Amino acid sequence: MVHEPMVFFHLKLVAKISLAVGAVAVLVLLAVLTLITGDGGETYGEVIRSHSLTRQELGVAMLVAGLLLVAITGVITWLIVLYSSFRVAGPLYRFSQNLKLAGASDTSALIDLRQGDALATQAVHIKQAVATLRQHRAALKMAAAEAACALAAGHGADYADAIARLNGLDEKVQL
Repeated sequence: MVHEPMVFFHLKLVAKISLAVGAVAVLVLLAVLTLITGDGGETYGEVIRSHSLTRQELGVAMLVAGLLLVAITGVITWLIVLYSSFRVAGPLYRFSQNLKLAGASDTSALIDLRQGDALATQAVHIKQAVATLRQHRAALKMAAAEAACALAAGHGADYADAIARLNGLDEKVQL
C-alpha cells in the first residue's frame, strides 16, 4: 500500500510527542512536589508543621500544575492537528486548482502535490481524469471541425458520420 510509510511515520511522531508530554508531566509534578515540600525540620513538631503546610498547599499546587499540563497538551495537540490538516487541505486546494486549469486550457500544466502531502493516490486519479478530459475535448473539437467542413462542402454522408461521432462522444460524457 502506498500510504503505509506515511501513516507509520505519523504514528511514530504522535507516539514520540505523547511520550515527551508524559515526561514533561512527570517532571512538572516532581518539581511542584519538590517546591512545596520544605525542609522537614529537626524536631517532631517542625516535621508535623511542615507536613501540615505541605498538605494545605498540595491541592493548589496540583491544580496549577494540572492546568499548566492541560494547556501544554492543548497547544501540542493543536499544532499536530494544524500540521495534519495542512497535509490534507493543501492537496484539496491543489485538486481544485487543477480542475480549474483543466477546464480553462488544454496546455496548462497541473500543480503537483508537495512532498509528504496526503491524498497522493487521489492526485494520480485526478491527473488521469484531466488527461482523459483533455483527450475527450480534443476529439470533440476534431469531430465538430469535420462536421463543419462536411456541412460547408455539402457532403451529406460525411456530415451524418461526423454528427454520429459527436453524439457518441456526448454519450461518453453522460455515462
